[in-house]
Amino acid sequence: MKTLILVGCLMVGAGTWLPALAQRHIKGVGAIGVHYGRTEKGTYAEISYNRFVSNALSLRLGATRERGTLGLKGEYSAYGLTALAAPQLFRLGETAYLHLLVGVVGRYERTGENGTNGQDGGTDPQRATVGPQAGAELDVFFGNRFSLVGTATKSALFGGALIDRWPGFYGVGLRYHLY
Repeated sequence: MKTLILVGCLMVGAGTWLPALAQRHIKGVGAIGVHYGRTEKGTYAEISYNRFVSNALSLRLGATRERGTLGLKGEYSAYGLTALAAPQLFRLGETAYLHLLVGVVGRYERTGENGTNGQDGGTDPQRATVGPQAGAELDVFFGNRFSLVGTATKSALFGGALIDRWPGFYGVGLRYHLY
């Protein structure tokens, strides 16, 4: 199914592999993306939506699912929502754009997944946390509508995080730009 979605996305932009000469980041343009990567404790997948509110600033909304294994707490899952402002730091022509990411993240965490209550006996296996998030994101265009995205962010979670108080997310993704 993942392969089918990827092939479908690639076919939509078939024949548009050369970078365009038009400006890529303009007010009103939106983009949807899928991202996959690592955290310090496991792996994550994310769906994101970007909307440019000016030529150099976008708002980025994302939904993540993180999975992994903790030593004493067994397997875990975490579901998160992010709202980030992404001012443009610099660009290389019309091909590569670097953005600063600053905003908030909210997460719901569960440990002891799949019957792996671990050695802590499954005490307090779920928690909701919230905190600030900051990082950087690089968009490299390889067509008029598609860009390869590299993202690195770090968060500070409040509310007694079960998994990681300072989670970091490092991943790559594919973004489709809606003109």
